[in-house]
Amino acid sequence: MLIVGGGISGLATALLLSRQGVEVDLVERQERVEALGSGITLIGAALRVLDTLGVYEECLAHGFGVTDFETYNADGTLDSSFPLPSPFGSDGPGMLGMMRPVLHRILLDRAAVEGTTVRTATSPVRIEQDADSVTVEFNTGETGVYDLVIGADGFRSTVRQLVFGRMTPEFQGQGILRVVLPRPAEVTAEIQFHTVGDVFIGFTPTASDRMYMYITFPVEEGYRPDRAELVELARKHIQPFGGVAALIRDDIRDPEQINYTSFETMVVPVPWYRGRVVITGDAAHCPTPHLAAGAAMCLEDAVALAEEFATAPALEKALTAYNDRRYPRCKFVVETGNQLSYWQTHPDTPGADHGGVIAAAFEKLAGPF
Repeated sequence: MLIVGGGISGLATALLLSRQGVEVDLVERQERVEALGSGITLIGAALRVLDTLGVYEECLAHGFGVTDFETYNADGTLDSSFPLPSPFGSDGPGMLGMMRPVLHRILLDRAAVEGTTVRTATSPVRIEQDADSVTVEFNTGETGVYDLVIGADGFRSTVRQLVFGRMTPEFQGQGILRVVLPRPAEVTAEIQFHTVGDVFIGFTPTASDRMYMYITFPVEEGYRPDRAELVELARKHIQPFGGVAALIRDDIRDPEQINYTSFETMVVPVPWYRGRVVITGDAAHCPTPHLAAGAAMCLEDAVALAEEFATAPALEKALTAYNDRRYPRCKFVVETGNQLSYWQTHPDTPGADHGGVIAAAFEKLAGPF
């Protein structure tokens, strides 16, 4: 099989299929298989899959296990706190914060141990198929013939473009700054502040000495701040907030600490396959980060694909079962994130219930898939 994309979805899928004895060729368009240097929040659904992959303990050792969720008023006073139940029914964390590059390295190393072949600076430029195989021409001039091609190449998926055609994402009118910071000793929970106007902030511990802050705010389509602006932009947006936000404000010093992106979302209509080509992860469904469920959905996709390939009597039945298991759940995550994004950029919306929607979503995602 060919897997296109060396992100979370591609690496997890490669790991599981290689473990089943499938010969897996993974290609990545970038020169290296790596991720942006910002943090990532992994909810309980993601932790379950990391355990299935056999990397949970290693991730926990290189991240920060979170057992509580705290909300704060704008002045920094505590508003509420509740425990995050462990997905394993134990005293373990219900959430894990870690740095994205560390997670990628762990998944890449384990995929290699399981037998996955990885080629970088390689991307498909042409995909043709018949009833029995898929022929892929790469930018390197090489050609390969495969039983199946899995497009796990992210939101700007080349595989999706080549096989499914052009699809237009939905711009949400909101951007995010992710800022890597020293972790004050008192920050041990997942922290979110009530919005001030249309600005929302939160904090996730990622290591014993590190955390990341996220700041969301309305933006026009096409907006992208200059790197030289990033420090003052982050400081300006957190100026109205007290507590830990005020404590760390002067620690925002270098644009290299900060990553900016805007929110564009997509749910590709089912089926997520055409013949012997299937898409997965952000190539099929890309949410906002409001539920911290993007990585979890990518990881669950990998498990569902591998399980269906292992048990279904025929390829099309496996791919149909994969669609049936994944589409409603992933669509729910995207639509719920879009709703939360809208409420944050339209703070006077009557009946907006951020807390209720998030609590209901977490309960839903804690269930089986």
